[in-house]
Amino acid sequence: AFKLVRTQQKQLPAMARHQRHPWWCWALLLPLGWAFLAPRVGTRPPREQTRWVAARAEDPSVESEDGRAAALRSLAASALTRETAPEEVFEAIRVLEKAKNRSGDSGFSKYLTGEWRLIYTTGTKKTEDEVGRINYVPITAVQRFDMEKKFIRNGVYLGPISLEFEGSFRWIEDQRRLEFDFEELKVAGFSLDLPDWLRSMAGMKSSTPYKKQPAFNFVAVDDQIAAARGAGGGVALWLRNELVK
Repeated sequence: AFKLVRTQQKQLPAMARHQRHPWWCWALLLPLGWAFLAPRVGTRPPREQTRWVAARAEDPSVESEDGRAAALRSLAASALTRETAPEEVFEAIRVLEKAKNRSGDSGFSKYLTGEWRLIYTTGTKKTEDEVGRINYVPITAVQRFDMEKKFIRNGVYLGPISLEFEGSFRWIEDQRRLEFDFEELKVAGFSLDLPDWLRSMAGMKSSTPYKKQPAFNFVAVDDQIAAARGAGGGVALWLRNELVK
């Protein structure tokens, strides 16, 4: 049985999605979200192949330092306007992955603290099989990181319904990798005490070892955007929440 525990009231952040897609997350998301997601899946005709696809085919130097700077500009524009073709967003992230330099301090950690609006994601392979590839995210979604407290929050908010996963993380600088464990689930401001087997199903920390440690492998973090590939294989693009119009 579930045990509801009232937590201290506080202002809810604008929300985020849980990387491992627990079943109740999709139960909340699909009724509202699918109507907006479906028209976006596979709708780009071949003649609209993006500049990144063409540029990479014609000039390998797009993966140079200049190419990296161009990719960052493209992602910033994508996050601010949502007008860039989804394929171009994906290709820009791929350029940053190939150009990633693991030597020295990335500088990412000084920017990560704060709230980040999820703008774009390809989702995991399992998600694509179940609901199709997600491109621009049609709902409010925010990821919260606190580098000092090593705190992470994901949440899903649909009108008055809120779903938040909270936990802790480890930052591995030389890998540009953030590994996290979700330890608490809140629904509409109430803490939900789940049995161990259900915590495992939801991708939360439990007595059952993970198949893959939940993590984000970051390729970009600055004063505007963050981009990463998740442990499940999907990529994501976030915009700093205060910049959302």
